[in-house]
Amino acid sequence: MKYPSNTRKFGLFAVFAAAMMLLLNTATTAKADVVWTVSGTFDDGTTLTGSFTTNVYGFLEDNYSLTTQSEGAFTGFTYNSSDSYFSNGTFYVDFQPGYEQDLHLVFADSLSVPNLNNPLVGGGPSYECQGSFSCYIPAGGPIRYIDAGFASAVPEPATWAMMLLGFLGMGLVGYRRSARRATMSAVRA
Repeated sequence: MKYPSNTRKFGLFAVFAAAMMLLLNTATTAKADVVWTVSGTFDDGTTLTGSFTTNVYGFLEDNYSLTTQSEGAFTGFTYNSSDSYFSNGTFYVDFQPGYEQDLHLVFADSLSVPNLNNPLVGGGPSYECQGSFSCYIPAGGPIRYIDAGFASAVPEPATWAMMLLGFLGMGLVGYRRSARRATMSAVRA
C-alpha cells in the first residue's frame, strides 16, 4: 500500500517527536567541574577575591585561592590548598589554615548548579575571623562579616564547544532544507 507523501511525513514527525520526548524525560543533568570566581566586600570596607572549584560530585577541589585584605586587627591572607583545611556543603565553603583563623562563605543558591550571579549571604553567615579556629568563641579574636558579594561560574570550554557544535548542526540542517526547497521549486517550475 502506498501512502500519500503528507502521511509519511507526519509519521516520521510523530516518531521523531516520540523519540525526543523519551530522551527529554530520561536524560539527567550533565555535570562537570564548576569553577567559581568570588568577589566580596567585608563590613570594614576590605575585599575578598579569588576562585574555587567544585567537582562533579559537588565537593570542593583543592585548587582554590581566596585572598582577603588587611585592615586594623586583620592581616590579609590568601587561603589556598597548601595551608588550609577546607570543607563545603551545598550552599557554603569553609577554609581554615591551622587553628588560627577561618573564612566561611554562605551562598544564596546551590554551588552544584553554575550561574553567573550567586550572591553571598551577608550580615552574619559569611565571615572571616582570626585568633581562633572557631569563630563561635567570642573571646577568640576579631571577626568581620561579608557585607555584599557574589560568585559567578562560567561554563568550562567543553560546554562551550558542545553548544557551538549544536548551533553548527542546526545551521547545517537549515541550510540543507533551504537548498532542498530551492531545488524542489526549480524542478516544479
